[in-house]
Amino acid sequence: MTGGVGRLSPGEIECPFMYRSLRLLIASSFLFCAASFGSALALDLGSPAFSDGGAIPKVHGCGKMGGKDMSPELEISGVSSQAKSLALIIDDPDAKSVAGKTWVHWVVSDLAPDTTNIASLKRGKIKLGLAGRNSSGSRTYQGMCPPNGQHTYVFAVYELSSAIGKKLGEMTRKKFEKKYSEQIISKSELRGTYQ
Repeated sequence: MTGGVGRLSPGEIECPFMYRSLRLLIASSFLFCAASFGSALALDLGSPAFSDGGAIPKVHGCGKMGGKDMSPELEISGVSSQAKSLALIIDDPDAKSVAGKTWVHWVVSDLAPDTTNIASLKRGKIKLGLAGRNSSGSRTYQGMCPPNGQHTYVFAVYELSSAIGKKLGEMTRKKFEKKYSEQIISKSELRGTYQ
């Protein structure tokens, strides 16, 4: 281009627009991939029986509380491709005030990583994974049975880099996380109240 207004060549006109378009395309692709990657790794535990922080239906409690010792239906999603097994623990930290310890209601190890639903069954006899021991000494689900008003129960699912390969003894979330810290990839928790 010489003095004055002159004329721009086609390349001078098109390149800036092409460059901006390319930058927008790359940025959009990056955001999409990042969102997809993040959601794929977001392990999540939920239940159609109650919402997080909500009241657990009476049927899932012990007989003394008018319940039927039915384990709540649970839904698991977002398990990473690195997971080789899942573990489930339900405990009651509020039991310390009456039992002197966190009470364990259910322990299940070596669930298949593709497990997405755990059905509601009497005493949690789900025929999945390896049933561990609860605080009452049995290898079953024990319904909620708070003796002194409302307690908050914590449901936790863990994805692990390997199978544990054995039935666990009475194990709170805290003990499990300490013992298997090197195998735990991530966890998700669900809380519910019962009285």
